[in-house]
Amino acid sequence: MTSPRRTAQVRSRLRDGWLAHAAISVILALLGWFALQWRELFWPKQGNEVINWSEMGLDGLQQLSYDLPFVVRDSLPWWLGPLAGPPRPTDEAVLLYMDEESTRLLQQSPTGPWQRDIHARLLDRLSLDGPSAIVFDVVFDSETPEDAIFADALRRNGHSYLGATFSTGQEGPKDVLAGTRAQAAGFSSEQLTRRNKVLYGAARGWGLLTFRPLDSDYGVRRIFTGKSRDGFDAWPSLSWRVAVDLSPQDRTSTQFKPRWLNYYGPARHIESMSYARALLPEGGIPAGYFKDRIVFIGARSQLSANSGRLLDEFSTPWSRFRSRTYMPGTEIHATATLNLLHHDWLGRMNRTWELSLVILAGLALGGLRWLRPWQGLGLALVTGALVLGASCLLQWRGLQWWNWTVVALLQVPVAAGLAVASRYTLEERAKRKLRRAFGYYLSPDLAREIAERDFNLSPGGEKVEATMVFTDLEGFTTLSEKLGDSARLGAVLTDYFTRTTDEILAEKGTVIKFIGDAVFAAWGVPLHQPDHAERAVRAAWRLAKVSETDVAIPQADGTTSTVHVRTRIGIHTGEALAGNLGSARRFDYTLIGDAVNFAARLEGANKYTGTTILLSEDTMQQVKGKFLVRRLGAFKVKGKTKAVAIYELLGEDPTLRPAWLERFDAALLDWGHGDLEQASVGFHAVKQARGGEDGPSQFYLDRIKTFHEGRLHAMTLAPIWSSEVELDAK
Repeated sequence: MTSPRRTAQVRSRLRDGWLAHAAISVILALLGWFALQWRELFWPKQGNEVINWSEMGLDGLQQLSYDLPFVVRDSLPWWLGPLAGPPRPTDEAVLLYMDEESTRLLQQSPTGPWQRDIHARLLDRLSLDGPSAIVFDVVFDSETPEDAIFADALRRNGHSYLGATFSTGQEGPKDVLAGTRAQAAGFSSEQLTRRNKVLYGAARGWGLLTFRPLDSDYGVRRIFTGKSRDGFDAWPSLSWRVAVDLSPQDRTSTQFKPRWLNYYGPARHIESMSYARALLPEGGIPAGYFKDRIVFIGARSQLSANSGRLLDEFSTPWSRFRSRTYMPGTEIHATATLNLLHHDWLGRMNRTWELSLVILAGLALGGLRWLRPWQGLGLALVTGALVLGASCLLQWRGLQWWNWTVVALLQVPVAAGLAVASRYTLEERAKRKLRRAFGYYLSPDLAREIAERDFNLSPGGEKVEATMVFTDLEGFTTLSEKLGDSARLGAVLTDYFTRTTDEILAEKGTVIKFIGDAVFAAWGVPLHQPDHAERAVRAAWRLAKVSETDVAIPQADGTTSTVHVRTRIGIHTGEALAGNLGSARRFDYTLIGDAVNFAARLEGANKYTGTTILLSEDTMQQVKGKFLVRRLGAFKVKGKTKAVAIYELLGEDPTLRPAWLERFDAALLDWGHGDLEQASVGFHAVKQARGGEDGPSQFYLDRIKTFHEGRLHAMTLAPIWSSEVELDAK
């Protein structure tokens, strides 16, 4: 018969055992949860930008989760090879490298750009075979005498693509970690770098050569398909542009779906050869060799003297295991293109599923503490191996990966260690009970941070009629180049924004946002204003006056030069959606809609008409008779299918009509009737009356000259003339 004391001891052990089990399970579950979200908790911001942590480069455990199945697949013995599935062919693509051998044989500069007639010769050679696409992993940002030859070859081929890139306009990050965080934040000031218009106009298309995000090991794992832009067409990546053109189905709606590279093998797995071998007859390449293949052309960079790293070569899943071998960027672009063409990229498991699996694994692994130490260690090893095997099969066969190393390399070892420690503690009775080793001192999450600031998190907004104003500082680019001092430039911008904001606020407007050197303001939101159009026009006239100035530029010889800057403004009244718009993690109060885009287009139209302030017909109808304006005609701006009348704001007093304004109206009427000779006389008269300068008159004189030149070429009038003006650019 069991004594009461013995029964109490058993109950105490069971109670202690279940408490230890519960403690270990909770610790492991929290450890896994923390390992999946630690960056979201500790890196909530980069400067003023809220980081979307899922867009950041992968951390160490995620990198291993992604990399190891590739390495394991290539290391399988032949009898296990069928588990990974049939090898994926890559003979659809071929890489041509502008390497040292080609540089020597073709007598090109080893440090500067190659002569472009060489590229033209290569295009003509490849075109004979009929490749499906020719992709240049090169940015052509300068003009050379051979551009016309290269452009003609691009047109003849008809299936050639060129690379492009963009810059943030900010100081470059000091290291890969800083770069990863900066990329994750996403700068709104990113702009395309300079491109050769002749060449890019002749190519079938272009795309960004950017790899984003770059991981901390300089690795490329995620497929970058382009950069989205609010209100504008997205900038596609080069691989996305080629894949969409070659694929019969439209994937535009899914462009920014998260995708990860499915590498077909380590570096040089895709067939490659020297550029010179493909071009020169002695290369021995037979006719038809490139038929129906995608030819990627890129440079193989020299070693950087500072870092010892190949500048255009990147880490891959095999790099950490095979003598740090790297893959050229051109081969990565080819891999991404093939992934997109054949839909065999990798997806990542849903985040909710990942969290659920990790938490459940942590709770289950807590049961190891009931086993003897060696039994627990053995089961832990088996569990880790099973997680590895199942995750490899999921990646090979299901094209899905997840952060399984949190379980296999973090939770399982920790579970084994805690189980052994717990067992010895309970059995020896010489140690104190295991205390909780995991503290609950976590940073506030993003949702709470936003809630503490009393932001309204309701999605979407409400439709309102408002007047939108866009401004842009003309001469800012010249100013930034000549000033050469970011601190002084910042002071100039601060002064400009102060003057601009003062005039907007004086008329009870709302500054929606600052965009580089531009301002987006609106009237009629967030509170209704019956006279919103009048207030907007008056503020625009006054801020244009106060912001026009000459900025002094000190020279090296002690003298001073000046750069004249002025504000260009577009004003439009219409319906827009106003409210807290964006994502759950980053939003701001703004307006979106066709009316907003049209106001921005009007601002840009000033560059062509030589004006300062342009109003839409809708705004004009609301302020009719209250300001001095002149009608500039019917314009069809980019993104619009129908021409609309636009007006130039000339003053606040409509009674002060200058004599030349009647002459301009008459000339514009002649233009509308097709009497171009009489219109030309009228526009010249307006220019003379205004001291030899009048932007709109010069604009129409240029149009008349272009029309006459076109008529001489086509020998007819009707097919090419229209009184409506179409602006193709923004």
